[in-house]
Amino acid sequence: MINKDSIFIYGGGGHGKVILDIIQSAYGTECIAGVFDDDPQKKGQLFYGTKIIGSMQEYENSINQLVLAIGDNNIRKIKASLCDNLVNSYPVLIDPTAAISKSAQIGDGTVLMPGAHVNADALIGKHCIINTGATIEHDCTIHDFAHIAPGVVLTGAVEVGSLTLVGANTTVVPGVKIGQNCLVAAGTVVKKDIPDNALVRGNPGRLIKIISH
Repeated sequence: MINKDSIFIYGGGGHGKVILDIIQSAYGTECIAGVFDDDPQKKGQLFYGTKIIGSMQEYENSINQLVLAIGDNNIRKIKASLCDNLVNSYPVLIDPTAAISKSAQIGDGTVLMPGAHVNADALIGKHCIINTGATIEHDCTIHDFAHIAPGVVLTGAVEVGSLTLVGANTTVVPGVKIGQNCLVAAGTVVKKDIPDNALVRGNPGRLIKIISH
């Protein structure tokens, strides 16, 4: 969990704004040490009231805690691998309005946005995004670097593979397994298992194509 000092954010985009909001609401503005961003034109600018100090490669001091404010799953994974040797810890970040079961397990670097619900015995991996108003029901498993978008409902015992994006307002029925590197389009109703690297959309969800990576 977060300690109340030296929290850095990596990413000066829209996702970063929500991250800053959560930290400010839960822990106070004084906890934020600065924002990293790779765009050289942003260096020195104020981002949502916090100074962008440039890229991490330019920073010479130790980094106690870092939150990866990067919405793209694959880029977030790449940045995590580059940052691992420079960072002491990736805290779990939970908005004060999120509801988390005491029996749920949440991996390092995962962020739970406003109004998210995570229920009994859910298991969430590292560097996941559980976005605004998403519901993760009992016994679900979400693997590393997945993104559960706003308004998604994962009913009981659903499994979501690593690097998969489950689009906004999707519903997944109980016991379904979604593979890794998948894209489930917004508003889909998923009633059966989805293979790796699949693009799925519709009600009921249909396989549109296998995505090449």
